[in-house]
Amino acid sequence: MEKGEFEESKTFNLADVLEFNSNAIVVKNISVQNNCVIQAFAFDYGKVLSHNESPFIRFIHIIEGKAEVVINGNSTFMGSGDSIIIPAHTTCSFEANHKFKMLCATIKNE
Repeated sequence: MEKGEFEESKTFNLADVLEFNSNAIVVKNISVQNNCVIQAFAFDYGKVLSHNESPFIRFIHIIEGKAEVVINGNSTFMGSGDSIIIPAHTTCSFEANHKFKMLCATIKNE
């Protein structure tokens, strides 16, 4: 299975290596394992990423900017440094009312 785009045991700064692209959502795989996927995202203004109900738990951390996270229809507004855990078996979306960068760890819930 793919390990990710970053070399293990080497320091990196996500805010520096993750760049915004115009009218896009940029995704970088940090680590891909059987039970956990860690990814970094950069959302340009106006972009939305929706997930149907998922059997996985997601840990979200906002690296930079401001995001709107909608979980089962309930909006939460988050800023730099904020984190949230999205429970398994919920629908969610990430909405860029402003540009933002986030870290997402998706954990298989067994």
